[in-house]
Amino acid sequence: MNPWTAAGALTYAGIGVASLLRPASVPVLFGGRADNAGARTEIRAVYGGLPLGVAAALVVQPRNSAVMAGLSGAMAAGRAGSLLLEGEAPSPANLAFLGLESVLALTLLLGHRLERTNQ
Repeated sequence: MNPWTAAGALTYAGIGVASLLRPASVPVLFGGRADNAGARTEIRAVYGGLPLGVAAALVVQPRNSAVMAGLSGAMAAGRAGSLLLEGEAPSPANLAFLGLESVLALTLLLGHRLERTNQ
C-alpha cells in the first residue's frame, strides 16, 4: 500500500474508532446531541462502522482507492450542496468536514494513481 492510500485508510479508521468510542461527541460538533441509545447506535453504525469498512477495504484491496475517493468526494459534494441549500453561514465544523472529505478524496485519488503506476 502506498503512503497516500495508507493516509486515507488511517484517517477513516480514526474517524471510525472515535465515533464508536464516543458517539455522543459527533452531533455536538454540529450543535446537536445524541441523548438516547437509538441515536448513539445510529452514529456508531454510520460514523463508526462505515468508515472502518472503508479503511478495511483499502487495506485488503488498495486498488479500491478510486472507489473510496469517489465516496469521499460524494460526501463533500453532498455537504457543499446542503450548505448552499440551507442558505446560512456554514459552521466551522461543517467547513472542517468539507475540507477533510475533499482532502480525503484527493489523497485517495493520488493513491489510486500511484497504485496504477506501480503495477
